[in-house]
Amino acid sequence: MKKLKHFISAPFTTLAPCVLAAFFLFCGADDNPPDDIIVPIAEIAYGYFVEISGIPRCTYNEEAASNHLAEFGRARGFEVVQDSMFNVLVKKGGSRGRENEPPVILQAHIDMVCRKDDDVIHDFDNDPIVPVIGGDGWVTASKRTTLGADNGGGVSMIMAVLASNISHPPIEALFTTVEETGLHGADFFDVSQLSGRRLINLDITEEEVFVVKSKRDDGGAIVIPIEPAALAKIASLPDWDYREDSPLRDTMDKVFREFYGRAPVIAAINNRIAGVECLVFAAKMPDADMISIGITLMDIHTPDEKMNLPSFNRVSEYLVKVLERL
Repeated sequence: MKKLKHFISAPFTTLAPCVLAAFFLFCGADDNPPDDIIVPIAEIAYGYFVEISGIPRCTYNEEAASNHLAEFGRARGFEVVQDSMFNVLVKKGGSRGRENEPPVILQAHIDMVCRKDDDVIHDFDNDPIVPVIGGDGWVTASKRTTLGADNGGGVSMIMAVLASNISHPPIEALFTTVEETGLHGADFFDVSQLSGRRLINLDITEEEVFVVKSKRDDGGAIVIPIEPAALAKIASLPDWDYREDSPLRDTMDKVFREFYGRAPVIAAINNRIAGVECLVFAAKMPDADMISIGITLMDIHTPDEKMNLPSFNRVSEYLVKVLERL
C-alpha cells in the first residue's frame, strides 16, 4: 500500500480542484495517492463525501453503501466485520509507535433521509446524489433532493482517517444503519466486538458544539432533527448522563481551544425530541467515555439541505488534531 503524505493547511473555504482531481486520477476512489502528492485531509474527506453520495443509501436500503465501506476496509488490509443489519466495523491499527494505545471508536451512520420536490425526477434507489459547491461555500445536491450530509459528512471524514497515515491510536470505525427511524442499527450491533471505550460520534449538525449528555427532561441546547418514527424509540432509551470525569472531553476541549481560539459549546439533548446514537451506546457500554460533534448543516431531511464546506474542512482538520493528541 502506498504511503500518504498528510499536510494540514490553515482552514480554507474552497477545495483545490486540481489536487482533488489528481487524487482520483492517479489512484482512483479505492486507493491512496502516490507518495509525491500532498493532499490536505479535508480534501480527501470531501472526495469520499462525493464518492459515498453516489451510492443510494436511504434508510432500509443501505446494503450497497455498506458493502462499499466493507470493501473499502478490506482493500486496505484492515479487519472488517459486517453484520446482518449491514452495520460495518473497520479496525485499523495504531500508527507507528502508537500500536499499543487504547483504541478510539469513530462512529457515524450510513443511512440518509430521502426526500425531493414533487416535480423532481430522481430515483433514490438507483440515482446518485451529486454534490455541488456553491460560490457561497455551501454544498447542495444538484437536484432538489436531500443531500445526505446527515450523516455522509461523518462517514466521509472517518473514511479519510482510515485512508491516511496520520498519527492516531488504534481506530475502530463503526458505520451503523437505520439510524433515522430509531437508531436500530446501533441497537442491533454487538458491542462486544469493540475494544475501545472512547467514542467520538460525528452526527451533530452544528460546528463548535460538544454534545455530552441526553436527558428526557433536560437539555435542549441543541436539537438534532429526527424522523417522527424514531421519537418513541429514542424517548424510551435510558439517559446518557454527563460524566464529571471525561479524559476524552478534556483532551478535545484543549485541542479545540488551540485550534479555534475559543471554548466549545457544551450541550445536551432532550431525548424526548431528538437524539444521537450515543444514547444507545451509553446503555450498552455504560463505562464508555463519549462525545458527539459535527459540521454545520442546514435544513437537513429536506430538499433545502446544505452543508457548509468551510465547516466540513475545519472539522476534518480538527478531528485529525484530536487523534494526534489522544
